Amino acid sequence: MRMDEGYILSNKFRKAIFQEIVSGEDDIKIIAKKHRILPKIAENIVQDLVNSKLLEEKNRKYVLTREGEKIATKLKMQEKIGT
Repeated sequence: MRMDEGYILSNKFRKAIFQEIVSGEDDIKIIAKKHRILPKIAENIVQDLVNSKLLEEKNRKYVLTREGEKIATKLKMQEKIGT
């Protein structure tokens, strides 16, 4: 299944978690607390992003896959155009 930036933007929690990971935060508990997302929901979203091949787990931390990096770049470009 191929994902695009609409998949990230269509859910505010998914967007928040994805953007935090793009920014370098890799601790889901910190992200959940910062954005007031229930930990179980945050875990489900992260697992969904892993299943969608946008994130991968390395050493108990989450990082972008190559596909995730492409979407992050598209989102950054859209942000620049929108401002």
